[in-house]
Amino acid sequence: MLVSLSWRNVWRNPTRSMVVVVAVALGLWGGVTAMALINGWVKQRIADSIQNEISHIKIHNPDFLLNEEVDKTFSFDSVAATLDSTKGIVGFSGRLKVFAMAQTDRANSGLVVLGVRPSSERSVSGIPNNLIMGSFLEGDFKTPSIVLGKKAAEELKLVNYELTDSIAQKLSAMEPRLGEQIQTLVGRRYRTRSNLINALKAELEPALFNHYSETITDSCASFRLNGPVVLTFQTPYGELHSAMFRVRGIYRTSNTAFDARMAYVNFDNLALAANINPSQVHEVAILCNGNTDAVNVAKTLSATHQNLKVRSWDEISPEIALYAAFGDFVGMIYVVIILFALAFGIINTMMMSVLERYREFGMLMAIGMNRLRVFSMIMMESVFLTLTGGVAGIVLSTGFIKIFARTGIDFGMWAEGFEAIGYSSVVYPEITTSNYVLITVLVVATGILASLWPARRALKLNPMQALRVE
Repeated sequence: MLVSLSWRNVWRNPTRSMVVVVAVALGLWGGVTAMALINGWVKQRIADSIQNEISHIKIHNPDFLLNEEVDKTFSFDSVAATLDSTKGIVGFSGRLKVFAMAQTDRANSGLVVLGVRPSSERSVSGIPNNLIMGSFLEGDFKTPSIVLGKKAAEELKLVNYELTDSIAQKLSAMEPRLGEQIQTLVGRRYRTRSNLINALKAELEPALFNHYSETITDSCASFRLNGPVVLTFQTPYGELHSAMFRVRGIYRTSNTAFDARMAYVNFDNLALAANINPSQVHEVAILCNGNTDAVNVAKTLSATHQNLKVRSWDEISPEIALYAAFGDFVGMIYVVIILFALAFGIINTMMMSVLERYREFGMLMAIGMNRLRVFSMIMMESVFLTLTGGVAGIVLSTGFIKIFARTGIDFGMWAEGFEAIGYSSVVYPEITTSNYVLITVLVVATGILASLWPARRALKLNPMQALRVE
């Protein structure tokens, strides 16, 4: 009976109750959506990092990890047989890794050069699938090939920017005013991205520039495939060797810093140029069935190859593992802050309800309802009020998340900033059942805590005095 009475009391003043319900619903919608976005970003960052940058497991000569010296190698055959027979491994690739100075006819830049075998590299890395121009390292060319990141190609000035007629027509179809204002730039070529952006800024209205400048710049980029790049690196014997490579492909990931420093060449070409024994490698990258499997496989391989250093993804990049551990925690902080703010609105509503019903409470106590039952009734009213808004907010956020989990949310306007710290500008929100359970517990706890002060006021009333209240 007390439960039924409490539920009816919530809707005695439907307008006031609905204000609180809507506030809780919208607050939870915002909090849960923020949590889902954070989860999506974190999981996407972990997936991209493993797929493109670090893989699940890496094996090194322990001495190589001290200063990554070129002569600290180990035999690839010594681990290949073990990896072939180990369950849970999807693929593995032996690599050479050297630090080089890259030089073109226009600029120079430092690079980390990985020597890989294309077929095995495709089984552990997503780089061959992230090419925006050209091809990977397959093919028999007289001059060795190199694949660069988009940012590295820009730093080496292997890119020109030209606004062609076809690009101008596409932009005009998007926005007629845009097409009119860029006509003076059609046919012009720019050597750097900043030069083109400055030219666009001079011609476009501020609103059009802010909205379309990045799109126009990306559309106008034309990389100089087959352009020569001279790499200078140190051999295991301390000598400096130089070799010329030609750009065969350009890749792009969600991490601009990675794109700026990593380059890929054929394993045999690098071994020959750097005078490294082709049976030796600097590292073996391994991809497993999943993140949890990778940790178990790493432990198995560590026991088998005690003379080598075997590290799983969470050891290679501890900051990524930290993101995974604190992703839910950070999202929950948002929900707690929102519920804390909403609690004051619930307290205000319940306090008004208690003050308006002094005579009613006095009547109930006079006919035999004890103070504990009055206290419980007020507490249940607060919980019902909060829970109703909470359910509405969770339903609203679930629908929102399901829609955008398929299509993604594009933060293209801030793409450059996100990619500078390694995050994709398109995020797919994600939330788990455990998140919903914890949110429900927090909603109920908020309702209980918000009811304590109003319920305490009701407990202090004197039934005889309350009956005299008009």
